[in-house]
Amino acid sequence: MRKFLLVGRTGVGKSSFVNSVFGKYITEVSRYEACTKIINHHVYNSPLGDVCFIDTPGLAEDDIQCDYNYLELINKSVDLAKIDVLIYMSRLDETRFRAEEKQTIRLLTEKLGAFIWNKAWLVFTFAASVPNERRPRATVNRKKQIEEFIKVITLQQNLNPPFEGFQVKLRVDNTVSGWTSSTTPIMSVLTNENKDSEEKP
Repeated sequence: MRKFLLVGRTGVGKSSFVNSVFGKYITEVSRYEACTKIINHHVYNSPLGDVCFIDTPGLAEDDIQCDYNYLELINKSVDLAKIDVLIYMSRLDETRFRAEEKQTIRLLTEKLGAFIWNKAWLVFTFAASVPNERRPRATVNRKKQIEEFIKVITLQQNLNPPFEGFQVKLRVDNTVSGWTSSTTPIMSVLTNENKDSEEKP
Protein backbone atom coordinates (compact mmCIF):
# COMPACT_ATOMS: atom_id res chain seq x y z
CA MET A 1 0.00 0.00 0.00
CA ARG A 2 1.38 3.38 -1.01
CA LYS A 3 1.13 6.08 1.66
CA PHE A 4 0.60 9.75 0.77
CA LEU A 5 1.04 12.54 3.30
CA LEU A 6 -0.98 15.62 2.31
CA VAL A 7 0.38 18.96 3.51
CA GLY A 8 -0.09 22.63 2.72
CA ARG A 9 -1.66 25.84 3.91
CA THR A 10 -5.20 25.96 5.18
CA GLY A 11 -7.78 26.32 2.41
CA VAL A 12 -5.79 24.73 -0.42
CA GLY A 13 -8.24 21.83 -0.74
CA LYS A 14 -6.55 18.83 0.87
CA SER A 15 -9.78 17.39 2.28
CA SER A 16 -11.66 18.10 -0.94
CA PHE A 17 -8.93 16.28 -2.84
CA VAL A 18 -9.41 13.20 -0.66
CA ASN A 19 -13.18 13.31 -1.20
CA SER A 20 -12.73 13.65 -4.96
CA VAL A 21 -10.37 10.70 -5.22
CA PHE A 22 -12.68 8.51 -3.13
CA GLY A 23 -15.66 9.69 -5.15
CA LYS A 24 -17.72 10.24 -2.00
CA TYR A 25 -17.90 12.35 1.15
CA ILE A 26 -15.12 11.15 3.42
CA THR A 27 -13.87 14.22 5.23
CA GLU A 28 -15.38 17.58 6.12
CA VAL A 29 -14.71 20.57 3.89
CA SER A 30 -15.49 24.26 4.27
CA ARG A 31 -15.05 27.35 2.11
CA TYR A 32 -14.70 29.62 5.10
CA GLU A 33 -12.60 28.00 7.82
CA ALA A 34 -10.16 25.18 8.40
CA CYS A 35 -11.83 21.83 8.98
CA THR A 36 -9.07 19.32 9.61
CA LYS A 37 -7.86 19.58 13.20
CA ILE A 38 -6.50 16.05 13.58
CA ILE A 39 -4.50 13.58 11.49
CA ASN A 40 -6.86 11.45 9.39
CA HIS A 41 -5.81 8.20 7.67
CA HIS A 42 -8.02 7.25 4.69
CA VAL A 43 -7.48 3.95 2.86
CA TYR A 44 -8.65 3.54 -0.73
CA ASN A 45 -8.87 0.04 -2.23
CA SER A 46 -8.45 0.28 -5.99
CA PRO A 47 -8.08 -2.34 -8.74
CA LEU A 48 -4.86 -0.49 -9.64
CA GLY A 49 -3.52 -0.77 -6.10
CA ASP A 50 -4.31 0.32 -2.56
CA VAL A 51 -3.40 3.78 -1.31
CA CYS A 52 -3.57 5.56 2.03
CA PHE A 53 -4.09 9.32 2.26
CA ILE A 54 -2.97 10.99 5.45
CA ASP A 55 -4.84 14.28 5.68
CA THR A 56 -3.26 16.89 7.96
CA PRO A 57 -4.32 20.24 9.41
CA GLY A 58 -3.67 23.23 7.19
CA LEU A 59 -0.86 25.57 8.18
CA ALA A 60 -0.67 29.38 8.29
CA GLU A 61 -4.21 29.60 9.66
CA ASP A 62 -3.67 31.33 12.99
CA ASP A 63 -0.45 32.04 14.86
CA ILE A 64 2.82 30.22 14.43
CA GLN A 65 2.39 28.31 17.69
CA CYS A 66 -0.69 26.66 16.18
CA ASP A 67 1.47 25.56 13.23
CA TYR A 68 4.08 24.16 15.62
CA ASN A 69 1.39 22.19 17.43
CA TYR A 70 0.03 20.73 14.18
CA LEU A 71 3.51 19.74 12.99
CA GLU A 72 4.27 18.11 16.33
CA LEU A 73 1.02 16.17 15.93
CA ILE A 74 2.19 14.96 12.51
CA ASN A 75 5.54 13.87 13.95
CA LYS A 76 3.81 11.92 16.73
CA SER A 77 1.15 10.32 14.50
CA VAL A 78 3.03 9.53 11.29
CA ASP A 79 6.15 7.45 10.64
CA LEU A 80 7.71 9.75 8.05
CA ALA A 81 10.26 7.09 7.05
CA LYS A 82 7.38 4.93 5.80
CA ILE A 83 5.72 7.64 3.71
CA ASP A 84 6.02 6.94 -0.01
CA VAL A 85 5.05 10.42 -1.17
CA LEU A 86 4.66 13.84 0.41
CA ILE A 87 1.97 15.69 -1.55
CA TYR A 88 2.49 19.42 -1.21
CA MET A 89 -0.69 21.23 -2.23
CA SER A 90 -0.90 24.83 -3.39
CA ARG A 91 -3.57 26.91 -5.13
CA LEU A 92 -2.87 27.62 -8.79
CA ASP A 93 -5.22 30.59 -8.83
CA GLU A 94 -3.02 32.67 -6.52
CA THR A 95 -1.07 35.30 -8.39
CA ARG A 96 1.70 35.80 -5.85
CA PHE A 97 4.04 33.55 -3.90
CA ARG A 98 2.78 34.69 -0.53
CA ALA A 99 4.61 35.00 2.77
CA GLU A 100 2.21 32.46 4.29
CA GLU A 101 3.31 29.86 1.77
CA LYS A 102 6.98 30.56 2.36
CA GLN A 103 6.39 30.20 6.09
CA THR A 104 4.61 26.89 5.49
CA ILE A 105 7.49 25.49 3.44
CA ARG A 106 10.03 26.71 5.98
CA LEU A 107 8.17 25.13 8.91
CA LEU A 108 7.61 21.83 7.09
CA THR A 109 11.33 21.66 6.39
CA GLU A 110 12.30 22.59 9.92
CA LYS A 111 9.89 20.32 11.78
CA LEU A 112 9.49 17.29 9.47
CA GLY A 113 13.00 17.27 8.02
CA ALA A 114 14.47 18.47 4.73
CA PHE A 115 14.49 14.87 3.41
CA ILE A 116 10.73 14.99 2.89
CA TRP A 117 11.16 17.15 -0.21
CA ASN A 118 13.09 14.42 -2.03
CA LYS A 119 9.92 12.31 -2.01
CA ALA A 120 7.55 15.18 -2.80
CA TRP A 121 4.88 15.74 -5.43
CA LEU A 122 3.37 19.14 -6.23
CA VAL A 123 -0.40 19.32 -6.67
CA PHE A 124 -1.94 22.58 -7.84
CA THR A 125 -5.59 22.89 -6.83
CA PHE A 126 -8.31 25.23 -8.12
CA ALA A 127 -6.85 24.86 -11.61
CA ALA A 128 -10.20 25.57 -13.28
CA SER A 129 -10.17 29.05 -11.74
CA VAL A 130 -7.27 30.00 -14.01
CA PRO A 131 -8.30 30.77 -17.63
CA ASN A 132 -7.13 28.24 -20.22
CA GLU A 133 -4.83 30.70 -21.96
CA ARG A 134 -3.08 31.62 -18.68
CA ARG A 135 -2.91 28.17 -17.11
CA PRO A 136 0.38 26.89 -18.65
CA ARG A 137 2.33 30.05 -17.76
CA ALA A 138 0.77 30.20 -14.29
CA THR A 139 1.79 26.59 -13.71
CA VAL A 140 5.39 27.15 -14.82
CA ASN A 141 5.78 30.34 -12.79
CA ARG A 142 4.26 29.00 -9.57
CA LYS A 143 6.20 25.73 -9.81
CA LYS A 144 9.46 27.61 -10.34
CA GLN A 145 8.80 29.92 -7.38
CA ILE A 146 8.05 27.04 -5.03
CA GLU A 147 10.90 24.82 -6.21
CA GLU A 148 13.47 27.61 -6.05
CA PHE A 149 12.43 28.48 -2.52
CA ILE A 150 12.63 24.84 -1.41
CA LYS A 151 16.10 24.57 -2.96
CA VAL A 152 17.29 27.53 -0.91
CA ILE A 153 15.72 26.27 2.33
CA THR A 154 16.98 22.70 1.95
CA LEU A 155 20.46 23.85 0.95
CA GLN A 156 20.67 25.58 4.32
CA GLN A 157 19.83 22.22 5.91
CA ASN A 158 22.57 20.44 3.90
CA LEU A 159 20.08 18.08 2.27
CA ASN A 160 21.87 15.18 0.56
CA PRO A 161 21.08 14.42 -2.19
CA PRO A 162 20.01 18.01 -2.90
CA PHE A 163 16.44 18.81 -3.88
CA GLU A 164 16.24 18.87 -7.69
CA GLY A 165 12.52 19.46 -8.09
CA PHE A 166 9.19 17.74 -7.58
CA GLN A 167 8.97 14.13 -8.77
CA VAL A 168 5.42 14.63 -10.06
CA LYS A 169 3.46 17.77 -10.92
CA LEU A 170 -0.34 17.72 -11.17
CA ARG A 171 -3.14 20.20 -11.79
CA VAL A 172 -6.50 19.33 -10.30
CA ASP A 173 -9.87 20.86 -9.62
CA ASN A 174 -12.08 19.26 -7.04
CA THR A 175 -15.36 20.98 -7.90
CA VAL A 176 -15.49 21.97 -11.59
CA SER A 177 -16.15 19.30 -14.22
CA GLY A 178 -15.13 19.55 -17.87
CA TRP A 179 -12.50 22.22 -17.17
CA THR A 180 -9.92 20.49 -19.38
CA SER A 181 -10.13 18.20 -22.39
CA SER A 182 -6.96 16.25 -21.51
CA THR A 183 -7.16 14.33 -18.25
CA THR A 184 -5.59 11.26 -16.73
CA PRO A 185 -7.41 9.15 -14.12
CA ILE A 186 -6.05 10.16 -10.75
CA MET A 187 -5.67 6.56 -9.55
CA SER A 188 -3.35 5.72 -12.43
CA VAL A 189 -1.11 8.55 -11.25
CA LEU A 190 -1.23 7.60 -7.58
CA THR A 191 -0.26 4.01 -8.35
CA ASN A 192 2.40 4.93 -10.93
CA GLU A 193 5.35 6.98 -9.70
CA ASN A 194 6.38 8.73 -12.92
CA LYS A 195 3.77 11.20 -14.09
CA ASP A 196 3.37 14.88 -14.99
CA SER A 197 -0.22 15.58 -15.83
CA GLU A 198 -3.43 17.50 -15.68
CA GLU A 199 -6.05 15.82 -13.56
CA LYS A 200 -9.66 15.99 -12.63
CA PRO A 201 -10.09 13.45 -9.82
